[in-house]
Amino acid sequence: MDPNKVRALSNFYREEFLRHIAHLETCGVLDGAGRGDVGCDCHRLMSGLDDICWHEQFPAVAETLLQRFDTLTHLSRLAPRKGH
Repeated sequence: MDPNKVRALSNFYREEFLRHIAHLETCGVLDGAGRGDVGCDCHRLMSGLDDICWHEQFPAVAETLLQRFDTLTHLSRLAPRKGH
C-alpha cells in the first residue's frame, strides 16, 4: 500500500476515534478513573495506528470499532462529518 494512503487512513481514523472520545468526555461518560483507563488504551492505539494501518484487515477492524463507538455516542446522527 502507498505510504501516503496509509498516512491518510491513519490520520482519518485517529481523528474519528478522538472525536468519539471527546464526545464521551463532554457527556460525562468518561471521567475520573474511567478516563484514565481509556486514556491508556487510547494512547496505545493512537501511537500504534500508523503501524497497524499497514495490516490488510485494519480497515475492517477500524470500521467495526468506529461503529461500536458510534453506538455509544450517536455522533453520526448528532454531528455528521462533512466531506473533504
